[in-house]
Amino acid sequence: MRVQTFKVYVITSADIRRFIIIEIVIGTLTYNVGLKLLHNAILAGTLSFAGTESIKRSLQLIRRKGENKK
Repeated sequence: MRVQTFKVYVITSADIRRFIIIEIVIGTLTYNVGLKLLHNAILAGTLSFAGTESIKRSLQLIRRKGENKK
């Protein structure tokens, strides 16, 4: 007989806030800036994706460097 496991995922309010700020607010801002600069919705969408991902990755690097100093 197979043992069934029950997984619980905890989502904190800080995670939700971080998602809203990074994904929605910064993504919208970079899209609008890209649209005004490039006058092309596809390129603006690509810029929005690239900008958001680069900000997320840079924040991860900053956190890792902070953990190494401790």
